[in-house]
Amino acid sequence: MSEKRKHFLAGLAAAAMMVVASAGHAADPATGQPYRMPFPYIFSGPLVDIGERVWAEAVGPAVEKINKEGGIKGRPLELYKIDVRFPETAAWISEFRRLCADPALPVVYGIGATKSVLAIYDDVKKCGIPVFAPTSGGEWPHKDFADWIFRYQPTPNSVAPIMLKKAKDAFNIKTAAITYTSDDEYSVNNTKITREALQKLGVKIVTEQTFRSKETNLASQVSALNAAKPDAIVMHHQPGDLGAMVLQVRERGIKAQLIGDNTITSEDAWRLSKGGTKGAVAYALYAADDNRPIATEWLQRWRQVTKRTDYPDTFVTAYYDTLILLARVLNDSDLSRASVRDAFLRLKNYETISGGVTWPAVGDVERAEPILVQVGDNGASRLWK
Repeated sequence: MSEKRKHFLAGLAAAAMMVVASAGHAADPATGQPYRMPFPYIFSGPLVDIGERVWAEAVGPAVEKINKEGGIKGRPLELYKIDVRFPETAAWISEFRRLCADPALPVVYGIGATKSVLAIYDDVKKCGIPVFAPTSGGEWPHKDFADWIFRYQPTPNSVAPIMLKKAKDAFNIKTAAITYTSDDEYSVNNTKITREALQKLGVKIVTEQTFRSKETNLASQVSALNAAKPDAIVMHHQPGDLGAMVLQVRERGIKAQLIGDNTITSEDAWRLSKGGTKGAVAYALYAADDNRPIATEWLQRWRQVTKRTDYPDTFVTAYYDTLILLARVLNDSDLSRASVRDAFLRLKNYETISGGVTWPAVGDVERAEPILVQVGDNGASRLWK
């Protein structure tokens, strides 16, 4: 990350923290006591850029909006950082156990990658606390979701086959390659869905290329892709790994159609690939050209905060959107853990930036239809028509 970008993100983060504090105390002049909650997310390691951007561009603006509308039970909301230390899990598991031992904490919100959410599965079940994980996008292996885990991303099993069918028809895809990160549960689990869907569509998989997270020299994998000459490459990686792979694929002159999931639409993938993700198609949380008032209001707010004229990416949007939803859930509960879980399940076609959402049961959210996008200029994910 450049020094200029570091200073920019630091400034935004400081501003967001000031917004959280000042808006919170102003909202409750009688006592000034905020309703404090932890925000465990990625504040170190290879995805720290995402963590700091989410904190500055999503958490601050969302908290400001929530507090202007009354906060949590009339108290100003205030979030504080906790580092999940992704991609490591041991320290995060210990931290989660500490959080879970606090009986006053009604929900654990944030976390990030599927790997980090899966790491606490057994402890969630033992502890009995709602976990709301907005950006966990890997296919989930435990169908009971530990009885307490709620997720927000489109699920690969339900939307990937629809996306791949449309891509096959639109781009006349007869052969495909798959790339994924071998030590990341999100990547591995989503690849299983992709492989099965492609086979059912009659698309020949000509090669599968893997690498471990944070690898930078991908010459052998790219050479194999070049030799296989697929019509399309389906990619399942965290944003940093994906950006590195796309950059080297495009530098080698490989022009195959790129297909991905929510990470291929991220700002980090665009930046690290030097714009190489342009033209990629994916399923996503939202589209930049959504003209509904709830979406345009978010775009205006984000541009005011960042002083930019482009569009927020999927991770920032997910956390702004879900933090406002979480405030609704908390205010619709008595702040006990069971009551919070019940409040999630009472949401029926609740309007969000990502459309109407419903949790028919603990686990993955449901939407009326998938949001399919194509990456355009400046990395903006627009509806794929």
